[in-house]
Amino acid sequence: MSFDPTIEDPGQSALLDQCARFTDELTADDGVLSGDAAAHVAQCLRCQAEIANHKRMRRVMRSLADHDDVEVSDLEHRILVALDAADGTPSARVQAVTAATIGGVAAAAGVIALAIRHRRVVRFAG
Repeated sequence: MSFDPTIEDPGQSALLDQCARFTDELTADDGVLSGDAAAHVAQCLRCQAEIANHKRMRRVMRSLADHDDVEVSDLEHRILVALDAADGTPSARVQAVTAATIGGVAAAAGVIALAIRHRRVVRFAG
């Protein structure tokens, strides 16, 4: 996060720059912070709130995993696509069901290819 001209207090701008520096670390699933990040979080209410929000979101996402609803099953995919769109990165994500289908077809094609090759080897040997 760089200097924001709408923030008049340079101290607040510096604090937001620090917050931005530790964003990836704060949102990591492991919950382990480096010394610098831990010191920053200890004095930054904004980052403490951000960590609390991420923990709550992960807890809710885990609880959704217990549901077999079709709408819930593709929720993670939809969220990741929305995040990609918000970041402006091109989304090349494939839904889990589609990926599993493609994987199954590829595995079947591999088995068929091996069977054909094995028949040819047996025919030439015999």
